[in-house]
Amino acid sequence: MAGAGDQRFPSGGARISRVVVDPVTAGSLGSTTVLAATDFGLFRSTDSGRRWTLVRRGLATDLVMDPADPSVLYAAFHSDPRYGHWGIHKSSDSGRSWMQASAGLRDTDIRRVNLAIAPSAPETLYAGVVNVGDDRATRQGLLLYRSDDGAATWQELDAEGATCNHQCWYDLTLAVHPQDPDRLYLGAIILQASIDGGHTFREIHPSNLYVDQHLLVFDTLSGPNVLYLANDGGVYRSLDAGTSWTSLATNLALAQYYPGITPHPADPSVALGGTQDHGTVRSAAGTTTWTKVLGGDGGFTAIDAEDLDIWYAETQWGSGYGGPQRSGQRRVAGIDLGEDAAFLPPLVMDPIDSKRLYFGTRRLYRTDNAAEEWIRVSETFRGQAWYSRIAAIAPSLSDPNTVYISLSLGGVAVTRDAGAAWTIVGSAEGLPADRYIGDLAVHPDNADVAYAVAGGFGTGHVFQTTDGGRTWRDRTGDLPDHPVNAVLYDPETPDAVYIGTDLGVFHSPSGGDSWDMLDDGLPMAAVFDIAASPGTGRLLAATHGRGMFEIPIDVPQTARTRPSAVNDTILAGRETQAEGQVIVAPRGQGDHVAMWTATASDAPWMTLQGASGAGRGRFGYTIAATDLAPGDHTANIRVAVGGVADGVTIPVTVHSAVPKGHMTLGRAETLAAVLQDSTAAFTDSVAVHFEGPQAATVAWTASHPGRADWFELIDTSGVGGGVVRWTIDPDSLPEGTHVDSVVVVAPLATGSPATLVYSLSVEPPLTLPALRLISSYGVSGWSVVTSDSLPSGLTGFGAASAVWTASSGSEWLTIEQTAGSRQQPVVWSRSSESLDPGMYEDTIMIGVAGRPYLVGVIVDRIEVVAPLTVEEAARHLLGETQLQREQERFLDWFGNQDGTFNAGDVLRWLDHCGGEGSGCGMPPGDEGPGTETPAIRTPPSDPILRGPGRADRRERP
Repeated sequence: MAGAGDQRFPSGGARISRVVVDPVTAGSLGSTTVLAATDFGLFRSTDSGRRWTLVRRGLATDLVMDPADPSVLYAAFHSDPRYGHWGIHKSSDSGRSWMQASAGLRDTDIRRVNLAIAPSAPETLYAGVVNVGDDRATRQGLLLYRSDDGAATWQELDAEGATCNHQCWYDLTLAVHPQDPDRLYLGAIILQASIDGGHTFREIHPSNLYVDQHLLVFDTLSGPNVLYLANDGGVYRSLDAGTSWTSLATNLALAQYYPGITPHPADPSVALGGTQDHGTVRSAAGTTTWTKVLGGDGGFTAIDAEDLDIWYAETQWGSGYGGPQRSGQRRVAGIDLGEDAAFLPPLVMDPIDSKRLYFGTRRLYRTDNAAEEWIRVSETFRGQAWYSRIAAIAPSLSDPNTVYISLSLGGVAVTRDAGAAWTIVGSAEGLPADRYIGDLAVHPDNADVAYAVAGGFGTGHVFQTTDGGRTWRDRTGDLPDHPVNAVLYDPETPDAVYIGTDLGVFHSPSGGDSWDMLDDGLPMAAVFDIAASPGTGRLLAATHGRGMFEIPIDVPQTARTRPSAVNDTILAGRETQAEGQVIVAPRGQGDHVAMWTATASDAPWMTLQGASGAGRGRFGYTIAATDLAPGDHTANIRVAVGGVADGVTIPVTVHSAVPKGHMTLGRAETLAAVLQDSTAAFTDSVAVHFEGPQAATVAWTASHPGRADWFELIDTSGVGGGVVRWTIDPDSLPEGTHVDSVVVVAPLATGSPATLVYSLSVEPPLTLPALRLISSYGVSGWSVVTSDSLPSGLTGFGAASAVWTASSGSEWLTIEQTAGSRQQPVVWSRSSESLDPGMYEDTIMIGVAGRPYLVGVIVDRIEVVAPLTVEEAARHLLGETQLQREQERFLDWFGNQDGTFNAGDVLRWLDHCGGEGSGCGMPPGDEGPGTETPAIRTPPSDPILRGPGRADRRERP
């Protein structure tokens, strides 16, 4: 829609919040007055929308008209310091002029305002205000107001029971019953209602009603209780003022697809796509009903072309279950789930290798093993004006090391070496400033050529680079000024391009500047993604609100391989070999059933494995070095593909080299330890050694495959002996052991590759057990000495080098080892020879050298019993004598320790006596149980303990 003079009325999707038509002038094709609330201000037309005048600047969020007097209108505005006004405004001259009418509203950071007017009392209005300032916690960000004087003043309502769940920035709508100004309806995530003018609310959300309410409208022409509701589930109607609801979405295509749809590579009836609030859905043959395969908000998807049973999808980030999922199972190992990311982070499969996928937060992650684990291939792009979340990912079809990514606040980053280095460009290189770059596409045959498309208004929307992303030029041409959301190279003609926009799909045979709209059966709706399936001959367009559409395409059969050439270096005369895989990717009509066969020509030193298949697949190759003389050797791998006239030829070059030396590393593993919560970075290193006549000329490089955030290589290459250095940053690492590795490769040396496994133990502060208890027995007058021990108990940071000391204070307890390291136990012995029968306790104090604040306690308790003989014990079993209870406990401890005194204990005593039963009472000098009978460990809750730290305590029985 054109504006006055050369001004253009902003158009495109959700930019228009509300349209109001003047009922007095309605019905005319040339003189109807229309007003529109948009993100670019409040616009007015008096000629049925042909021309528009901006009557109020600002981000207009709602607009209502007085049903009794159409010349009176009310508009709501988002807070914006650029315009100097906010809140609610009123017009009394059909929208020509406006005055602020916000008296009583809190002058705070208002994000959104929605209005409702009472038809039966037009002076009564309600305002729902979404606040992002200090009052965000109030009803989860929602404030409700009422005016009874035509917006001259506003009163804040208690709104008890109203809930927003911090989401009214997205879903908020108000409506007033046509006959009752105190009956207010509030739609947020759920539907609520008030019958007392907004002071209290109750939920009126039945089970068949979907969530996320966006619009409530009474149909007064059909009756006062006919109410329509639009939400994320479609359109509903109530005939009883909201008590019960009927869905009107039957056979109504309203799916709101997000970017990242995937047509099935082999089945033309199947597609996979993520939808707004309806999860990830999958189509099937013979039905228009799509099956939900994953819940939440559905995001990016992919299907494995080599294994069609494997699919990928995701749900919203930060939900507790966001991130990549493979066939419904979450696969996020290696991804930092605490990072900031887009609502639906991009998840993109490599166009050739279906086991390789990319995932973007503020960093780029890659998996090479079907999401079993992910590695980081970029840092966050700090220092850039457009530093933000990754919005789009485009791996190159022709070069596996080239990847383009876009950043949500503007800018594109490109790597040509699989993430080792990135080039970042923005408005200075020809891209639009501060625009959302929603999609990218790389030319299928040339990784230097790519497109980026941008949303917004007033700038270009389609940009092309021909120099690998260093500079960009605008190819928007005659395209209408509206957001462009998706871009795709035409699979039939590689130099042509498709784009998905807020108005549909456009095509340019020349790659830009001149565009044709493809409107054959496609509604004028926002297209969020375009995807092609050359094998099944279809092009899909996913709209955000009108479902998914397709048109036929006819792509000639071709084939690619990855790699397109094999280059290896091996060591001559050694029992070594080079191994690898080749992916075969037919492309075009019927590519999923195209048969292929691979053969190696003129190369007895090369063998192939699994060298035939159908559709996307891979085969292996092995190059043996034993019979290869030094020098360069060449051969070809020929891949014949059904439907492709010339097939594919893969040149193979092998350099057979004489080893220049033998490589070793200074060590094979390292275990370092840091204190938990430490923020101090430190460096470490390992020496690289070479032996041999040409050792000084051997080149080497180092990498760390794990790419852990806390591990950064500094010195990574050299010639001859050298040192690999790295920095360790433990900041924010949780307690536990973290592992990465350093791999050093020297192609012309034996011993290559060599690996150092680096383990970093993040440990809590050094500690000792506060209290440990041990119980034992003795016999008064016996000379038997019993010994016992416990581990030192040292744990935590510094335990490996700490030295403990032990001391006690009684004569009957002797510390046998008074100091030691963590691995050495505390050892002590007891003697009951000079003790009368009774209970005795002593405290062993454990300290740590240089750590006076660390103290541990071992309480040792010995129960001394009166002397007795084996005959007395035996007669007690026969009932002829009576032993004291402590003597029974002693005899069981001295015997078989099964918890009770019995014949087994007597037999055990006889064994101690050497089989002599006569009078054996273990007099001084005889053998006793010694250390072969362990002490009894007593838990800290033992009630016998009277308190630690009191040596030589004695209690008479």
